[in-house]
Amino acid sequence: MEQKPVREIRNHRLSHIPILKVDPIVIESKFGHGCSMSNCNATCCQHGVMVDLQERDKILQHADLVRKHMEPEQEHDSSQWFDPEDEPDTDFPSGRAIGTQANERGCIFLMKDGRCVLQFVAAEEGISKHTLKPFFCFAFPVTIETGVLTIDDPDFTNRPECCSMVPGGNHSVLEVCAEEFEFVLGEEGMKELTEMVHPKK
Repeated sequence: MEQKPVREIRNHRLSHIPILKVDPIVIESKFGHGCSMSNCNATCCQHGVMVDLQERDKILQHADLVRKHMEPEQEHDSSQWFDPEDEPDTDFPSGRAIGTQANERGCIFLMKDGRCVLQFVAAEEGISKHTLKPFFCFAFPVTIETGVLTIDDPDFTNRPECCSMVPGGNHSVLEVCAEEFEFVLGEEGMKELTEMVHPKK
């Protein structure tokens, strides 16, 4: 079988990953008709999420604000919001990552209507939506695994109407996840990726 050449994006905004490789799945895979990130039901959050240590610290610095907007049944003790141990991970700017705790409903920050309280805080307090919500939460299903740009498609998020790829789909990943890719890559990186997915004739 012929090995496909490794594609690379060099002009992106991720300074901790100088050369970002691109998984062929990003170029080749398709989504079905009607698929939209706006159809998310938060199943991607059910096991908690991994965050950079700097993101954890920023959330803890705003703990009073987060608690203010949490629902009564959510965990208000900030010492219970994250896993006890962090781990090395070069896909994160600090080189280390830590998981959010999860309960029967999902991530500790998940509200009963499926919204993230970290994003809800930003909307209610009039601050940037990127202030507290972690990078990879905004990026999903776009993700980076060991320096490779790819699409996260775990079994538990098997929802073609949202973010699950399907055989014979009629929408490219750029058509469905344009906002997420631009968030991850920046404008210049997005131009490079667009040329890979939709090469000029």
